[in-house]
Amino acid sequence: MQRLWAIADDEQRVSDRLPSIASGLGLGTAAILASAMARHWLSVDLPFAFGLAAVVLAAGWGGALSAMIVVATTLPMAVVLRADHPLVTPVNIAVVTAFSVTLALFGGRLRHLRNRADAEAQRAARRETWLQTIFDTTPAAMLIAGDDGEILAMNASATRLLDPAHDTGPLRLDDLLRSPSGEPIAVPGRGVVAHADGRRVSIAVSRIALPVTSHGLQTYYIRDETEAIAAAEQLATLQSELQQLARATALGQLGSAIAHELNQPLAAAATYARVARTALSRGLDATEIDTALDGALQQIFRAAAVLKRLRDFVQRGPLHRQWLDATQVVADSVALGALAIRQVDALLDVDIAADAGDVFVDAVQIQQVILNLLANAAEAVADASVRRVVVTVRPDSADRLTITVADSGPGVAPTMTDSVFTPFRTTKPQGLGVGLAICRTIIEAHQGGIALAPASNGGAVFSFTLPRRATGMAHADAA
Repeated sequence: MQRLWAIADDEQRVSDRLPSIASGLGLGTAAILASAMARHWLSVDLPFAFGLAAVVLAAGWGGALSAMIVVATTLPMAVVLRADHPLVTPVNIAVVTAFSVTLALFGGRLRHLRNRADAEAQRAARRETWLQTIFDTTPAAMLIAGDDGEILAMNASATRLLDPAHDTGPLRLDDLLRSPSGEPIAVPGRGVVAHADGRRVSIAVSRIALPVTSHGLQTYYIRDETEAIAAAEQLATLQSELQQLARATALGQLGSAIAHELNQPLAAAATYARVARTALSRGLDATEIDTALDGALQQIFRAAAVLKRLRDFVQRGPLHRQWLDATQVVADSVALGALAIRQVDALLDVDIAADAGDVFVDAVQIQQVILNLLANAAEAVADASVRRVVVTVRPDSADRLTITVADSGPGVAPTMTDSVFTPFRTTKPQGLGVGLAICRTIIEAHQGGIALAPASNGGAVFSFTLPRRATGMAHADAA
């Protein structure tokens, strides 16, 4: 900041040495001429009077340097030109010289003090201009208000952003920082204000006290977040659409397994229906018919449950995180992922700790992560001699749960370990490289982390963490 003030002050520094010399020579010459003309035309013969007057004028106008030049000019000329004058004596010359020098120094000092006061005033005015220019031209919206809420200053950015009403009364914070419904916006905080052109502007407001005054002044900083919020909402929409596409793609890859999963209950329902029809045609007991129809209904409901689970998984919806039973979330996820495991005739082991507790998640998104990891594991073990996938759920701490998916496949190449979660990086010939990237985005949105490590048997181990609480805490919170 001192360098800035140095630049501002340097622009007003002008040397006054040459003007002082010129004014001293001019006043000294004028005094000599005035003394001569007064003697010849007015019969006024005072050899030192005009010189002393010139010293006073020079000291007040040009300072000590100018006055000393007048002394050096007029006194020698008076002594040389009027040596025969009765007033031109050694004593008078010494007295006049001392008096002239005293006048020059004293007047010069006064001139110096006056110049310094003028320079300080000019410097203060220049700094004020610079500060006002910075305040007015900064892109950040700023305003200054007193402790009573009255706005004392507002820069151009704040005026454009908030568009205050132009009336004769004082402008107040309560009138300016108010939502369209009339509710005041908390400071510091965020809110929405209505612009004069009808737009809704999302703003964030912060403040800081001005320590240079005892009047309780506060500087308010207002940031327009309208575009940032719109961009974030658009990004969230695109991410949601991409995740929905990824879920649909994942199920598309399991088409034959899904068909098989639905074929079993529907075929069983058809068998029960034929049994009921046969029983009716033969006039058998109603109990046997009811048993057959109940069996058919159960199988139809089983197929409907599969379809509902698939529909809930694929359909797009807003992120909705809530505390859910970790065992149930993992079980529902594995029920979908098991389709991929059975498709390659692999063994699936699920080990969920009894104290897994609750997790704060969006169930559909966590299902997407687990399904993606199980689908990848199924592909990895498809050509292995031992085809096995293990899902393990263990609490790491009171507030953290770790879910692990390990496979007995060939593992991930060391060169891909660091970039396996990078978008569009894949080892699959037909892969897009977005599945694991989406998994990382989902887990990080749940305040967790996901990692890859080699398995002891040569396969791959993917693990991710989720926020957790003990199951008993739900009852404690409810109480």
